[in-house]
Amino acid sequence: MARIKLLVTGDMEKLALHESLKRLFPEQRNGKKVTWDTPQKVQGATSCRLQPLSLKHPPSKPMVTLAIAMIAEVTSGKTGSPADLVVVIDDVELSNLGQEKLVAEHFREAVNVAIANRKNKDIPEAEIRDILRERCSFHLLKPMVESYLFGDLNALGTAGVPRNVHPRLVHPTDVEEFETNDTDWLSTCRLQNKAKEEGGNPWWRHECHPKHYLEYLAQRVDKSYIYEETKHGKDALLTLDWRQVPKVRTDIPIIGSLFEDIAEWFDIPNPIQCQTHPTFYAAGTMDQAKLLLRNLG
Repeated sequence: MARIKLLVTGDMEKLALHESLKRLFPEQRNGKKVTWDTPQKVQGATSCRLQPLSLKHPPSKPMVTLAIAMIAEVTSGKTGSPADLVVVIDDVELSNLGQEKLVAEHFREAVNVAIANRKNKDIPEAEIRDILRERCSFHLLKPMVESYLFGDLNALGTAGVPRNVHPRLVHPTDVEEFETNDTDWLSTCRLQNKAKEEGGNPWWRHECHPKHYLEYLAQRVDKSYIYEETKHGKDALLTLDWRQVPKVRTDIPIIGSLFEDIAEWFDIPNPIQCQTHPTFYAAGTMDQAKLLLRNLG
């Protein structure tokens, strides 16, 4: 039997992402049955805006903790049995929109820190690096998991948005470039943006927040509606038709890299017709010996 373990940073992803993804992949790999473990939830590392790496701005404690959890899952596992594929998945969040490459750089350095500072050195560093290169990946959701629900109206309806309420998006095909131009909602966005700027976050753009816009759309019909990730979000993610999310091939390159990576592990074509991102799927263009993880150089 082969095991896939996701390390995620949200409740919705812990409850449903593995089930949502596995529908698109085979039940066996190299003659072995594949099981998708319930994901492990770890604290996210992108809620604050990352700065370029330096002595003053090293990888944060949450970023290093993510790397430590990944290494533990692939070398020992919680039950003493290492996973065959470990995938760390964090959100970009509004705080790091446009900084996806920088997020990868921080995680890359966090992995090096975690390896250097590991307490259990029974496994030589060179062997650990070989294991990570073969069986570990780091990916993102942009800007967060709810953005992908906007690619499938049925899933969006499951999340609470009535079918007769139509989202208005600046980029109607690529949900990873999520931004609404809904004039009725933009007044609220301007207020939120001003408050965030006054609070020291001038980069905040509320019109790019899919979770809040989803709730607003649902409340157009039911003012009392409160979106719950662990209920509405979970059910929507379980029903999401990923094949509908990209409308043209150049859409969703961030999560497209995740699908490409897992498909490569299974040795099958990517089940989603979409683009990949050069930072998050480098395995096809780089010398394998120079990779840090399966998908990161």
